[in-house]
Amino acid sequence: MKKRMKKIVGAILAATMTVSMVACGDSSGSANTINGKTTAEGSDDSAISADSPYAGKGFNFSTPETIVMYVLGDRPADMDAVLEKANSEYFEPNLNTTLDIEFLNWSDYATKYSLLLSGGEQVDLIYTASWCYYNDEVAAGAFKKLDNEFIQTYLPYTYAELPEEAWKEIAINGDVYAVPKGKATFTAYNGAVVRQDLIDKYSLTTPDSWDNFKTYLEELANLQSETGVTALNTNANREQLFTLFCQENTLQGVTEGYDFLYQANNSEKAPAPEDIEYAYMSDYYTDYALQMADLAGKGVWSANAINDTTDSQSYFENGTSGAFVWNSSVFTAGDNLESSGLGTYAVYDVTPDTKRSRGAYSVDATAITEKSADPERAALVLDYMKSDVDLNRLLLGGIEGTHYELDADGNRVTLDKAADYPWNGWAWAINRQDEPDEAGLDERAVAYGEHCDEMEFIPEQTGFTFDPSPVQNQYTAVQSVVSEYQQSFALGIYGKDTEKSIEEFHQALKDAGVDAFTEEFIKQYTEYKAANGI
Repeated sequence: MKKRMKKIVGAILAATMTVSMVACGDSSGSANTINGKTTAEGSDDSAISADSPYAGKGFNFSTPETIVMYVLGDRPADMDAVLEKANSEYFEPNLNTTLDIEFLNWSDYATKYSLLLSGGEQVDLIYTASWCYYNDEVAAGAFKKLDNEFIQTYLPYTYAELPEEAWKEIAINGDVYAVPKGKATFTAYNGAVVRQDLIDKYSLTTPDSWDNFKTYLEELANLQSETGVTALNTNANREQLFTLFCQENTLQGVTEGYDFLYQANNSEKAPAPEDIEYAYMSDYYTDYALQMADLAGKGVWSANAINDTTDSQSYFENGTSGAFVWNSSVFTAGDNLESSGLGTYAVYDVTPDTKRSRGAYSVDATAITEKSADPERAALVLDYMKSDVDLNRLLLGGIEGTHYELDADGNRVTLDKAADYPWNGWAWAINRQDEPDEAGLDERAVAYGEHCDEMEFIPEQTGFTFDPSPVQNQYTAVQSVVSEYQQSFALGIYGKDTEKSIEEFHQALKDAGVDAFTEEFIKQYTEYKAANGI
């Protein structure tokens, strides 16, 4: 497999930079070094353990603090027990800090996310991603800019561990506003988990291609009155089929988060500027919308799906959906279905001949908010949870011996209480490269992962990021239009009027400034391409 850890010339975080830290506290302390640079004299770490990894580093921990972190997902049943252990054994003795973790549920995060950042609630750390408002909230000024001095000082261990590529991927116009995860996986490539027991019972089409998958859904829809199973129980919270459609057509994103695509045809070669299209203005999207209208008309999902707020994965796990489309989490959904005795599953790579790239480190990240009263302490909390292996695994998978255990080979064994704290159920942004593999991994998951490795490719333009600030008004207006129409097209709401609605959509995008937005994107990409000789 190709090496991803490229040497980045002129990386945004230069390890040679030496700057002084301005610290609070008594001025009589002695100087300390961290990441090869001298911190300011005058620290107070008398309130933390002498064994703390942050003791003697020039920080002031004299005042106890509470840091509030928001993440996405449903709160695990044993979250309180895990958090109590994390606070009593790690954060309180070693940082004089209490961590409070709050959850934004899948059903309402889209409406609450921005309101939370603009409101009066305490928010110090928050999950973000290219698909979860990173670019929007940077533009809105909600996230703190993390310069070299701040990162090296308050995220010292994270800085030492993360590859330069990760920082480059998260940067916007050279500036960092969030801390990316430490592990790059195939999070952007989707497969389909389906009901193998129903395929066998009713001799349904094997969903091993895009067309066959659609046929399987249509056949299952025709059997709903008999099985009680909706073919694809989807809704407005997850657009399950667009990524599969793009994979089928070998459409690749130019960069994370801005919906500009090109047809890669399994080539790593960077696209010519004239081959790049804004997804929602393309003929591909029109074709996709028409196919979704056809599936909706055949009853593949509920006619009321757009008003449904239940997570699509849970529908498959409780046996009421015949398919679930997502990344490798489809195996978790399948395992949960089988462990409940509700059916058997199979996972299909619906586009097996399509090359795939690993998701960027920036696919999952954590931002420090501008409104945090103590961003320095928040950064140290984040640094600790990302860099300390034991603490990281506690937050990632729960209490060792209760929720999981490690076997003699260092692999993770799931215990009976695991359902009350699923491994990596919310902590994607703090994933580490040394995360233990699951012991006795299902051979179906092993085969799927091996095929992804075999089909990996790294497009030449990987590392390009777009700065929307020159066209911020147009970008914001375009995003608003997309939000208005996107889920309706994904769920086939317009039916026979889809083509007419696409025309209205395109005109609304033009009125919002999509042409200027596209022109600026192409301009920056062309400059990047020339500067990097690709």
